[in-house]
Amino acid sequence: MAKAATESQSRSTTSKRPNGGPSLPATMTAVVKTKPAPGPSATEIKTVPVPVPGQAEVLVKVIATAVCGSDKHIYQWDPSMASMVQPPRIYGHEFCGEIVAFGPGGKRPHLEIGQYVSAEMHVTCGACRPCQTGRRHICENTKILGVHGDGCFAQYVKVPAFNVVPLDRAIIPPRVGAFLDALGNAVHTTQVADLSGMSVAVLGYGPIGAMCAEIARISGAARIAITEVNGLAAAHARRWAKDRGAKHVTVIELPKTKDPVGSLKDATGGGADVVLELSGAEPSINLGLAAARRGAILSMLGIPRDKSVTIKDYTNDFVFKGLTMHAIIGRRVFDTWIKMLDLFRAGLDVEDLVTNEFEGLEKFHEAMGLLDDRRAMKVVFWPNGKEA
Repeated sequence: MAKAATESQSRSTTSKRPNGGPSLPATMTAVVKTKPAPGPSATEIKTVPVPVPGQAEVLVKVIATAVCGSDKHIYQWDPSMASMVQPPRIYGHEFCGEIVAFGPGGKRPHLEIGQYVSAEMHVTCGACRPCQTGRRHICENTKILGVHGDGCFAQYVKVPAFNVVPLDRAIIPPRVGAFLDALGNAVHTTQVADLSGMSVAVLGYGPIGAMCAEIARISGAARIAITEVNGLAAAHARRWAKDRGAKHVTVIELPKTKDPVGSLKDATGGGADVVLELSGAEPSINLGLAAARRGAILSMLGIPRDKSVTIKDYTNDFVFKGLTMHAIIGRRVFDTWIKMLDLFRAGLDVEDLVTNEFEGLEKFHEAMGLLDDRRAMKVVFWPNGKEA
């Protein structure tokens, strides 16, 4: 359906919210996984009802939303996501927007109609052992909006009031606010160590790898070595380093490197103090282990395609080195968000990761094509029209 027609229909069928908020349309445009199959035939841009916020929920008008790697897995119906998603499902979990309505019990002292916000899209139970011991990011009953429940590839999204995060528009513009969920993953990945003065290896320069490299830079890393197998991504990493004047950054394009381990050790001054593994590829994991300095910290966010990974030299590359390995999932609720917002105040700059923007949601399939062949880093949609 054309965007103009959708907007016209939305304006012609409005309803008044009982909480004093603005009149809202009855229908909206959304990206819906319609059936359990891969590709464009199983994802439709549809007109659907605007969600009504329930108990302790907030309705947000989506200003901007971005595509995550897991959205690509849903689109292609990869096994990693197929078991989690039950079509029909509105997907998407990276966004920013403005509060337009509160459900019963949803009002909070720090939340107001019209407020600029994002949200933690991992909904946790609050009752399991991890939740009650301050580790909600590994809640035993986590439900992810955009996966287990409807998400934000839409003009409106409802989220629990507890999960809403107020933003400062002067510090975080919407084209960056659109992907704070992904940036939060990068912040969590880097939170495992104080990076100042460290030699940091960033393995994989996709969007989150790029974010990790920028966090390492703003955090005062002494050396940053980036490895990447894709030529376009490696070129992007070199441009980023040049634009930042970061002479302490080395980009290693692995297909062109005869000795990846030796090159990575040289680039990190004899071995990495901190290894950030973002690809999930078995060769990359083994490279990180082999090039890590004794006593190094490894932060593992990347997910392998297969369930098993073979470690080539577990004894010498892991045990005898006395390494510490952290498995990263989601964002620590809410200290990762607080750390992320503080990094912005300190000068964190990730806006140049946005390579493509689209008015509305109608060109969703085109965007997925750009991401599939890595012609794009972060793609941002403006479901209600781009701000001036």
